[in-house]
Amino acid sequence: MSTKSTTVAVATYASRDAAVEDYEIIRGAKHQGELDHLAIAVIAKDADGSLVVDRHDSTAKHFAWGGAIIGASLLVLVPPLGITTLAAGAAGAGAVAGAGALAGAGGIIGHFYRNIPKETVERMGATLSSGQAGLLIIAVDPKGIDVGALLTNAESKVVTTGIQDEKDAEEDALESAFEQMKEAAATTAA
Repeated sequence: MSTKSTTVAVATYASRDAAVEDYEIIRGAKHQGELDHLAIAVIAKDADGSLVVDRHDSTAKHFAWGGAIIGASLLVLVPPLGITTLAAGAAGAGAVAGAGALAGAGGIIGHFYRNIPKETVERMGATLSSGQAGLLIIAVDPKGIDVGALLTNAESKVVTTGIQDEKDAEEDALESAFEQMKEAAATTAA
C-alpha cells in the first residue's frame, strides 16, 4: 500500500507577482524532489474582474493531461473557470489526448467529492475567488512537507493534506488520474 498522500491547496494574493513568486517556490520544491507529481496554476483577475488561468505547470507528460488536472480541480472550486480550462485543454490537444484528459478529470472530480468535506471545498472556492490573484496546487506529497508553509506571500490559504480513500488506497488520486488518462488515450487510439 502506498504511503503517498495528496495535498490540495489554494491561496490568495494581493498581486499576480506575489502569486508567481510562490508558484516558483512550489515548482522549486518539486525540482528538489520534495514533491512527486505536481499540478499548479496561477489564477488572476482580468480587466473585467473575471478569473483566468494566468499560467500553469504540471508534471504530466502531455500538456492536456496537466490542464485536465487543473481544469477538473477548478471545475469543483470555481466551475466557470474549470469548464473553460478543460475545454481549452481538450480542444488544443486533439481527440485522443482530449478523451484521455477528460477521463482523468473525472477521477480528480470524484476524488474531490469523496474526500474533501463540502465546507472545505466551498471555503477553497471562496478563497480562490476573493483575491486579486490566486494559486491552485495539487501535489503528491510523499515526504509530508508543509506546502502551506511554502506559500510565504499568501494573504489567505486553505490546505488539505493526506487526502486518500479506499478507492485510492494503492495509488493517490493524482497518480490514478494520470493512469486513467493514459488508458483512455490508448483505448481511443486503438
